[in-house]
Amino acid sequence: MDIPSGLNHLKMVTSITEHNQRLTTTKMNASHHHLIILGISLSILYQAGTCHRKCFGGSHILESLSGRAYNLACSSYLLICNGFYDEALNLVRSIGEITNLVALSVVDKDALERWINSDTRTRLRDFSPVKVRTLLEKHEPALLCVNKDWYSHFCENYTHVHAGTKPNVHNESNQAYVGGIVQDDGFNLSIAELTNITAQLALFISQYTEMTDMFSELSYAINNLKTKL
Repeated sequence: MDIPSGLNHLKMVTSITEHNQRLTTTKMNASHHHLIILGISLSILYQAGTCHRKCFGGSHILESLSGRAYNLACSSYLLICNGFYDEALNLVRSIGEITNLVALSVVDKDALERWINSDTRTRLRDFSPVKVRTLLEKHEPALLCVNKDWYSHFCENYTHVHAGTKPNVHNESNQAYVGGIVQDDGFNLSIAELTNITAQLALFISQYTEMTDMFSELSYAINNLKTKL
C-alpha cells in the first residue's frame, strides 16, 4: 500500500496512536504498582511546581525544577503509551540530570549556590552532568541517583546517534521500528525506568516542600512494590 502524505499522513499517525493507546491500556494491569508510584510522584512534582500547598517565596528554583521534571515525566509517560520508547527514555535521562542536581543540593549547599549564581559558561564548565556526579560522589555516594553507567547507557542508546543506531528496538529479534509500536520489553523497561527516577526526585521534593503526607504515601508505595518483586 502507498504511504500517505501531507495531512493524510498526520491522520495515519493519529490513527496509529489511538490503536497503540488501546493496546497499552491492556498492559497497564501488569504494571499496576509502578503506575501507583508514578502517579504519586507526579502529584508531588505538580504540587511543588505550582506552589499548590504553600509558596515558600524566593527565586522559586526548586519549584521550576519540579515543574520541568513534571512536564518531562508526563511527556515520557504519553510517549510510552504511544509506543515511542526510545524517545520516552531520552526524557527519562533529563529527569535523571535534575534528580542528581537536587540530590547535590542536599549534601552541598555551597555548590548549589554557585550553580544558581553561575553564568552560562560557568554552568556548562562546572555543572555538567558529569561534574554534578563527581561532586555527589565526594560527599555521599548513597545520594548519587544517576551514576556514570546509567547515564552513559541512556546517552548511547536513547539520545546520541551513531553508526549503529536503530530506532525503537525493544524486542528479542532486534527488529527496529519506524513510528510508535507497542512492544512488551519496551513498555516494561520504560515504565520501570520512568517510575524509578521520578520517585527518587519526588522523595527529595516532598521533603523540601514539607509534604510529609505525600512522602509517607510514596515511601509506602515503594516498599509495597519491593515486596511484590
